[in-house]
Amino acid sequence: MKMNMAQKVLLIIGGAFAGIGAVLTMIFGSIGMVFRPMRAFLALPLFFLILGICFIAAVLFGQHKKSLIVKNGIRYAAKIYGYVENTAYMVNGRFPVNVIVHYFDKNQIEREAVIPTAFEKGASTYPIGMTMDIYEYQGKYGWDPDSVRDEILPGEQELMDDKPVDPSKLRMTAVQCPNCGASYQAAAGYTGRCPYCGSYHNVE
Repeated sequence: MKMNMAQKVLLIIGGAFAGIGAVLTMIFGSIGMVFRPMRAFLALPLFFLILGICFIAAVLFGQHKKSLIVKNGIRYAAKIYGYVENTAYMVNGRFPVNVIVHYFDKNQIEREAVIPTAFEKGASTYPIGMTMDIYEYQGKYGWDPDSVRDEILPGEQELMDDKPVDPSKLRMTAVQCPNCGASYQAAAGYTGRCPYCGSYHNVE
């Protein structure tokens, strides 16, 4: 699967740290074989090496989890409805942007979800009104970046209509914000916005 900008940045930083740490570890290690006091300086390059490996491992693990969602999840054709900033972290001084989609689940009930696309603000990668394939697996969402297309779906007008949700169709549930840990009530099957930190996430 394709990496988003944040993952690419982490991979570059991890590779740089690991490369610098490996080179310095070899240099100080070679000198230390001749001049023993230099072995004390091995801690710093080893720290860079381990930190770089951790960054790379985190990115690869994230990619593995995404691939499992796509492989095992239920596929839905969804309409790109809007955007929200991911305030959990910044890339190049900006918050990355996630996509809000509307889709019909397997029971033909309209749902809303935030898809963690994490694209840069101003990019036209995911135009509003386009269709994309998303995958839902155990409450987590994945997506196929290559599936964005101009396709009209059955019931598209309902999916794209900016109408108020019928309160009788809502099931409120307790939510713990994955960003700041605060608890609040939100509607299941829709995106929730934490009233404390302002971050958006999916509510099961």
